[in-house]
Amino acid sequence: MNDDRLWISAKQAAGALGVSVPTLYAYVSRKLIRSRSVQGSRRRRYWKADIDRLSDEQPAGEQSNVALGLINETKITLLTEQGLYYRGRNVVGLAETESFEAVASLLWEADVRAIFTEQVPAVPPSYAKLKRSLGDLTVAEQAMALLPMIERANPRLYDLSKAGIARAGADLTRWYAAIMVGASGPSSAPLHEFIVTSLRAPPGVADVVRRLLILAADHEFDPTTFAVRAVANAGNTPCYAVLTGLIVSGGQRLQAGRAGAASRLLEEIVGSSDPRDSIVTRFRNGESLPGFSLPKNKNWDPRAEAMMRALEASLGDDAEFKRLRSATDTALDIAGLRPDFILPATFVGRRLGLKGQELIVASLGRIAGWIAHAMEQYHAHELIRPRANYTGPLPG
Repeated sequence: MNDDRLWISAKQAAGALGVSVPTLYAYVSRKLIRSRSVQGSRRRRYWKADIDRLSDEQPAGEQSNVALGLINETKITLLTEQGLYYRGRNVVGLAETESFEAVASLLWEADVRAIFTEQVPAVPPSYAKLKRSLGDLTVAEQAMALLPMIERANPRLYDLSKAGIARAGADLTRWYAAIMVGASGPSSAPLHEFIVTSLRAPPGVADVVRRLLILAADHEFDPTTFAVRAVANAGNTPCYAVLTGLIVSGGQRLQAGRAGAASRLLEEIVGSSDPRDSIVTRFRNGESLPGFSLPKNKNWDPRAEAMMRALEASLGDDAEFKRLRSATDTALDIAGLRPDFILPATFVGRRLGLKGQELIVASLGRIAGWIAHAMEQYHAHELIRPRANYTGPLPG
């Protein structure tokens, strides 16, 4: 990855930290900031992410977060203003050329041929009966009920070696896909093909699903990742790491937890004879536009941009997508708002017939990232026991 926007000069780094250049050099010598030489010069440039991290931290003596190893270091995903990178590779580029299985294996540092094999995990004898009894629940709720039983029927899911966690990742993504589409068990077919075939999706959707799974796989240290790493820190299995991610992702403070509002707006847009009215009316009434935002630093989320391009290429003549495009063009023209990643992700779920649960396809992709973070946390650190910074009344 060669992106000079990720590196800044000594003067810029010192200014961002509010310190002198000699103090900056001291940070470098203490390995708190990474630097690299400038070819043909004695000058050096400094890793902007390290500068941002230090500038956000509390002054020395006030830093009480002993859990830094739990939340502050990763080799998995780099999130920048310019883009998202999985182990140094641009995620939009990966979505152009790779299978979801290959990208999941990259995140898990595994050989795709060794973990996504023709062998599928065992189906528990009582699976079909229990699955039928859960018909009124959402896919995520069904998974929460079924995965512990599936784990017991597949003892290799207890293997916490790196290879074992990677194999568990393959098994769990296949199982989640099976639960999603209502299948009797997991399949060894490529996941995007299994999904669109099982759901009898319209033509052109398969490649869009593949891209969505990849683009949704990880987003650095969001709250779901933090929760998953906390569970892995205690030595829980990949199955319970996934369950934790599913539980936390439904939180009302998270974008996914507010998916209902975006879904309702999308329903209004695609069902309207003039989708521009849905946007204009909300602006006129001073209402927010769920699923839209003003790009930060003029940079549109590259995942959302990539998904909109993919939908245009695959479903450009689709009547519902044309209405969506008309609405997004109107929001951009009126207020400079662009769709968040959640909006095209919700549209894909809708085209698959997953009304009311449109984001479950994205959550399948997200499992790959949760497994990667669970593996990294478990193997990179001993048990971390954070201590609280007590701010209540003193005794006596």
